[in-house]
Amino acid sequence: MMVFATHAAFQPGLLPYTETTEVIKAVVKMGGYIGVGFFFVLSGFVLTWSMRDDDTAPRFWRRRFFKIYPNHFVTFLLAIVVMVASGRELVGVVPNVLLLQAWWTDLDVAFGINDVSWSLSVEALFYLSFPLLILLIRRIRPEHLWYWATGVMAAVLCVPVVAKLLPDEPQLWWEPMPALEYWFIYVFPPVRALDFVLGILLARIVMTGKWPRIRPWWAVVGFLAGYAAASVLPTGFAIVSATIVPLAFLIPAVAVGDIDGRPSFLGGKVMVWLGDISFAFYMVHELVLYNMYPVYGPDFRPNAWQSLGLLTFGLSATILLSWALFRLVERPMQRRFSVSRRRVGAGR
Repeated sequence: MMVFATHAAFQPGLLPYTETTEVIKAVVKMGGYIGVGFFFVLSGFVLTWSMRDDDTAPRFWRRRFFKIYPNHFVTFLLAIVVMVASGRELVGVVPNVLLLQAWWTDLDVAFGINDVSWSLSVEALFYLSFPLLILLIRRIRPEHLWYWATGVMAAVLCVPVVAKLLPDEPQLWWEPMPALEYWFIYVFPPVRALDFVLGILLARIVMTGKWPRIRPWWAVVGFLAGYAAASVLPTGFAIVSATIVPLAFLIPAVAVGDIDGRPSFLGGKVMVWLGDISFAFYMVHELVLYNMYPVYGPDFRPNAWQSLGLLTFGLSATILLSWALFRLVERPMQRRFSVSRRRVGAGR
């Protein structure tokens, strides 16, 4: 929802041209960046937490592939159809379908076709390296895990400093920084792998009993403070570094609260259902938002009620398509292919 809010706010013509709109944009601007970083850390945490003792690398890779790639391929094809129909240029088709686009420094390629899929290209590196990473991190003595986690957080904080050594041309049109610096900080898979490794370390800290008992609401306060700081810091620090420490405390704090059985709205049926479709939601939301634009056109100047109606329609359409993608593609593909038939037969 943070990512959706950011993309909706900056979708041309979707919000009124008022001072209030500028305030809204200032508030939600960092939400998209932070939402992606949140997911990268959460990914490392959840994969570590849910890892099976009898798992093997090929089995893990198989499950991940059939969780991620079918949704990617379907939305890739939808994006291609829409772009061809509207006469838009296709850029980075081969890297995109192979989930290699985030390795391209050319942001037209990295963000090509269904541009949110760049994060799946980053996740592909996470998944490929996870069996080795978890093997190495499990060897760290429990009393040393916090040293490693602190070191990774420090490395994330240093990334914008290192990025300053890169060429300062060309400049981005949507952020006040060089394109190569932006790519290195926000897109480059090995750099974003720091977030993923941090998630693995945090899960191990919780699993080995080394997590301090921090109430979730304290972690939420820290996260909000980091979000506020991101709104005023230079872009290079704001898009990742500003919230890495708050995220490192928020995710485990909420997880421990769940383990302890403390009541939370996150465990309700609606939130669990939204969680089920959240990956599909992420994959389709920009396709919906971008393709609403030709309907109302560049000369449309909405009032507050018209904007609310458009946002409601966009959100509703995204949820509906997400549910369809989850029910018709994501879940059937996982059930059919994530475990080999030979292994299922052996289990029976």
